[in-house]
Amino acid sequence: MSTSRKTEVADRLREALNQGHYGPGQRLPGEDEVARDLGVSKATARLGMRILQEEGRLQIVAGRGAFASDHRPALHWATPGPGGTGSERFTDGYREHVHRAGYGPVEEQIKVGLDTLRPRIAKRLHGTDGGEAGPGGLVVVRSSRRYVQGTLWQTQTTWLPYDIARNTPLMAPDRIDRGIDAVLAEHGHHESRHWDVVGARMPDPEEARDYDVGPGIPLLVQERVSNTEERAVRWTETVMPAHRHQLVYAGEEAAEDLIDRASRLNVFDA
Repeated sequence: MSTSRKTEVADRLREALNQGHYGPGQRLPGEDEVARDLGVSKATARLGMRILQEEGRLQIVAGRGAFASDHRPALHWATPGPGGTGSERFTDGYREHVHRAGYGPVEEQIKVGLDTLRPRIAKRLHGTDGGEAGPGGLVVVRSSRRYVQGTLWQTQTTWLPYDIARNTPLMAPDRIDRGIDAVLAEHGHHESRHWDVVGARMPDPEEARDYDVGPGIPLLVQERVSNTEERAVRWTETVMPAHRHQLVYAGEEAAEDLIDRASRLNVFDA
């Protein structure tokens, strides 16, 4: 077996996928057929197919074969603003965008708890490794796990200083359709600006199981720190498999037709 031969197998299969010979979810020829057609050993055919699996182009199911990956990413509307269309909101935001991508049902599980002001949190909320976030240096943690057709698709966790969140609806594990920003404004904390950091990393084994992602699929991580004129009032981290989402930003509040056009684009199209 040579590296060049397994790469040739991967190149030929990749070309067939790019040309649309195998649609999303369609089964590809088995190892025996690939080996025969390309004049390589079965082991070389297997290794070539694994290259595409690591690229996220194939899903290999034991006992069933290899299938073309079904990349129909849901829009993650990352621009904040009134109206409830941002993906931070569930009912009119994230769930609606997932439905537009052709998936359903979509469910959300919410938990609320308290945590100490750990260095990672302090860096976002205070810009330092320490500091206070209310009595005892506590923060309120609101976590949301979003499931599509029974599979975990996205987690969204928000940390808020305890002195801001206490005695507000943010302490209850209930969905807030009007948005966290609206609740903060109702209690005198008007968000005026934010910054985002977006990156990608590979999932650890537990995350790979939770999100049900195979080899070669990274996680997108979006961090947002929202501020009033005086201070940072929340940090939100959204984690999502890259092949199921595409982030969209707009320079200003987007019209409905812009959102509709964006939802019909697919970065995975050849």
